[in-house]
Amino acid sequence: MYAQITLMRLHGKALDQHQIRRAQPVRADIIVSHQNVTALGRYSDVATVAGGVGLKESLLPALYDCRLAGMSTNGFVLTGLQLEGSIAFAQAWWCRPA
Repeated sequence: MYAQITLMRLHGKALDQHQIRRAQPVRADIIVSHQNVTALGRYSDVATVAGGVGLKESLLPALYDCRLAGMSTNGFVLTGLQLEGSIAFAQAWWCRPA
């Protein structure tokens, strides 16, 4: 699903509503799949983004153990874990139609 994605946390700490609304969203295709994640040592539902044809690197870090936290008419929120090295932080993506 192609969407505008806004991160709702920074290093696990929730951003306030003003910071979230002012943030520049990433326009990308959201892909959710069930994968064997070596860093976690188990299978996980993983959300990734693809920016378009020819882009090799991801626009956002992957969201591990992702789940749908809320949904309304104009968007939804995916929550999960963002890995940075060996540290896992809570993360949430606010996703709206592009």
